[in-house]
Amino acid sequence: MRDFFEQQHTARRKTFWLMLYFATAVAVVVALVSVFLYVLTTFNPGRLYVSVTPFDLSPRQWNLHLLARIAMVVLALILAGTVYKYFRLRNGGGSLIAQLLGGRVIYPDTSDFHERRLLNIIEEMAIASGVTVPTVYLLDRESGINAFAAGFSQEDAVIGVTRGAVQYLTREELQGVIAHEFSHILSGDMLINVRLQGFLHGILVIGLLGEILLKSAFSTERVGVRSAGKGQGGGGLYAVLIGIVLLIFGYTGVFVARLIKSAVARQREFLADASAVQFTRNPLGLAGALKKIGGLSAGSRIRDAHASEISHMFFGNGLTESWFNLFSTHPPLLARIQRLDPEFRGDFPVRVEAVSFSEEEAVSYAVSASQAGGVPGAFPVPGDDGRNVFIHSLAAGRPLKEALRSPEGAHLRLAREMIESIPLPVRDAVRNGFGARLVVYGLLLDGDSTLRAKQLGLLKKEADQESYQELERLLPAMGALLPEIRLPLVDLALPALKSLSPPQYEVFKGIVDQLMQADGRIDLFEYALRYVLLRQLEARFHPQPLSLAPARSLGQMSDEISCVLSLLSRLGHGDEDLARKSLMQAVRVFGKEMKLFSYRPEQECPLKGFDGALKTLGQSAIETRQQVLAAALDCITYDEKITIREAELFRAMAEALSCPVPLWLTIVSGEGETEP
Repeated sequence: MRDFFEQQHTARRKTFWLMLYFATAVAVVVALVSVFLYVLTTFNPGRLYVSVTPFDLSPRQWNLHLLARIAMVVLALILAGTVYKYFRLRNGGGSLIAQLLGGRVIYPDTSDFHERRLLNIIEEMAIASGVTVPTVYLLDRESGINAFAAGFSQEDAVIGVTRGAVQYLTREELQGVIAHEFSHILSGDMLINVRLQGFLHGILVIGLLGEILLKSAFSTERVGVRSAGKGQGGGGLYAVLIGIVLLIFGYTGVFVARLIKSAVARQREFLADASAVQFTRNPLGLAGALKKIGGLSAGSRIRDAHASEISHMFFGNGLTESWFNLFSTHPPLLARIQRLDPEFRGDFPVRVEAVSFSEEEAVSYAVSASQAGGVPGAFPVPGDDGRNVFIHSLAAGRPLKEALRSPEGAHLRLAREMIESIPLPVRDAVRNGFGARLVVYGLLLDGDSTLRAKQLGLLKKEADQESYQELERLLPAMGALLPEIRLPLVDLALPALKSLSPPQYEVFKGIVDQLMQADGRIDLFEYALRYVLLRQLEARFHPQPLSLAPARSLGQMSDEISCVLSLLSRLGHGDEDLARKSLMQAVRVFGKEMKLFSYRPEQECPLKGFDGALKTLGQSAIETRQQVLAAALDCITYDEKITIREAELFRAMAEALSCPVPLWLTIVSGEGETEP
């Protein structure tokens, strides 16, 4: 938790300095262009006969109001270009960038071995880190080894991978590359990358305007030759002068901006490499991928014409190096490798061969070794009382919160075990739009036979016959699902659900609501599932405009925060007195402002109030969200254990606060009960 917010603070600091550097570059460009255009307005042919220059540049004669108006127009052009590019990318999300590079979506139910292996790695990374499983694009035409992460947020993030990467890298090497891209998602680098593109395009507008004027001028000159005596030639020459100067100033600004972009991007790549190693605990995997880039003839180059626009997003340098690497957005390959493998001396492989797979390995992707529904020895550990008690080995011997700070290699292995423990029919179903909907329906079916029959009758009426029959086939396998797997299963279903058509999504959403309300109430699991599911899918099907409302202070949100923490305290500690004590302990994270918060009884803070409070807290400043989430974690860990229902509600809360909650939070320690 702490690491995530530290990375977000670092990203904000980097964004501030980045904007400051670019603002300086913009100010210089605006000043130069404005002065030039102002000087042109002082041109007086009559002064040719009475003065050395036809320009009146006497300081006492300068019209500062005119100069200011010219500067405002120039600045408006740059800002318009920036805003246009920014919102064009925002509306398209990461998918637009992937499509610009010629990428195609890899659907979750793909049968291609290379693609399936890639998706398996990404699913494991997403579940282990708490990040939404992103949409994956394959750049079929790119033979180099490269990848990128793009998007505005975790909800619209995509990962793109070249054909060369999936063909030449082993599983461990590809895992290192994907971990590198996930670190960009977690650290907020994606938003910085999009802003970089917007700023660059804004400055580029001046140069593009110069190009347009030049083309127009030359066209005018040609017309003037054909229409002698009509005066077009002089205007064309005047436009040529303006066009040349704007071209020079505009592209000089772009030159400086690209230098800034490259310097910032190089530092982020070192940080992403370090984070990837922390995640996988396998530095040689990432180093192996970089070594293969050095030995491959195509290296990491991206041949698409749009590569230069997003060169700072790639895993490896996507452009041919030149200009003494001034514009290189990545550190030298040798320097990156030696930070991972200090013994490496630059002996890149002479020949890089495509990875070959044994028949046994290929079968392992197609058929799970746990078709009966679990991986022996993975988890959980059965309790003596007949209920499953989940003990996470990572928490043993150290404080619980110490084990919840950041994803590590063990968490990645745990995520893989969890995915493999899902019964094969359910795992196959969740990877296509048709089956993913049925899995969600199955998760919402009640344990009470009467209510379950009512829900099945509703499904039989609302869903088509084929869907109902397939659901009946899946239900026996779903009955074996462990409670802590339910929300991760929803995470796995999201990529397939995002591929639904808008009409299909509306029908799906309506059925989900009806299944939840069949008994006239929504329990904690249903609430958490709906919150996670709809928050992700609504961002895909009904994107909301950016909120410009100012963030509210802690004092303004004292009621909402007290409500949220009180509900969490009661949930984890049935005793009212113990719940009150856990809250008072938790609010200490607010320091001097802890007196603003107090314990609220159940009648004052029902689940409905919790929902409204989450919406308010989701719009707060990142510092506030950090404190609230830390206090919430203190509430549920007051007794040094986390139950399934605590974890599910905490997951909904973390979703509202835009903070990824790793899988291992839900299984550190707790009982398998789900009813409030």
